[in-house]
Amino acid sequence: MSYFEFVHNLGIHSWDIPALIVTVILVIMILVHHRDQKKRLNDFEDDLDQKIQEIREEVAEK
Repeated sequence: MSYFEFVHNLGIHSWDIPALIVTVILVIMILVHHRDQKKRLNDFEDDLDQKIQEIREEVAEK
């Protein structure tokens, strides 16, 4: 009973701390994924531009 009183006297529940930790981890994962996805998209667009340029040069040579 002392744990119950301790937790409720603080104004938090026993699941608040784990929920906060999970929320912070999820936010970090979302930010990292967004950054990585943006980098992959930029790399893809650069590769695509390079391949298009190579094809245009091959066609111009013929």
